[in-house]
Amino acid sequence: RTALLAKASRAAFVAMNLSIYAKDPADAVTAVCVPEGLDEGKLRKMLRADFGVHLAGGQADLEGKVFRMTHMGFVDAVDTLGALGAIETVLLRLGHKLTPGAGVAAAQKILAAG
Repeated sequence: RTALLAKASRAAFVAMNLSIYAKDPADAVTAVCVPEGLDEGKLRKMLRADFGVHLAGGQADLEGKVFRMTHMGFVDAVDTLGALGAIETVLLRLGHKLTPGAGVAAAQKILAAG
């Protein structure tokens, strides 16, 4: 389950024109590079305030450069799809160029294939 949610999320992030930080990420969590010119703290605050989505920020030298999304614990496909939709919405509000719905659609394809 965790591996499937991780795979779906990573496909979604790529479809949102975002880069995955690690070349070989673990399935527990995905670190996503914040696009140039966007404020990572503002992104996470908007997600929390407007959608109730909590993401972790980067640590040490990655602070302000990445956000992290978990795929384990009390997280399921509905939580994942909802969070991805919220991330897309906030990215659009902040001016990031992406096709609305592309991330959620990419994740749905992975989840549907199981």
